Amino acid sequence: MKTLFRTAVTVAALTLTGAAFAAPRTATLEVQNVTCVTCAPIVKKTLSRISGVSQVAIVERGGMATATVTFDDEKATAEALAQAVTNAGFPATVKDVKSARSSAPLSTALAR
Repeated sequence: MKTLFRTAVTVAALTLTGAAFAAPRTATLEVQNVTCVTCAPIVKKTLSRISGVSQVAIVERGGMATATVTFDDEKATAEALAQAVTNAGFPATVKDVKSARSSAPLSTALAR
């Protein structure tokens, strides 16, 4: 019985530790050419299909859009997200990347 308990505790600890190493990030992308009613859904769908992306929000304004994307940095990068949107016909640049666990920009969090 003790062996079974130890095994269960070890498996649980390893599972939780693996999750601790995953680093969710939130990237803000500035997206151009979002000029019609179908543009924002195309951008959202493009980002949602990328492995590691868990959440996408799009805010449109005057032919531009801001995409806020939460993703696993072990599976994707902010630059890859911007490149995918650009390849879909909507030039995009990375405006900001933050740790999803805090509101501090990633560069600020690393400096601490």
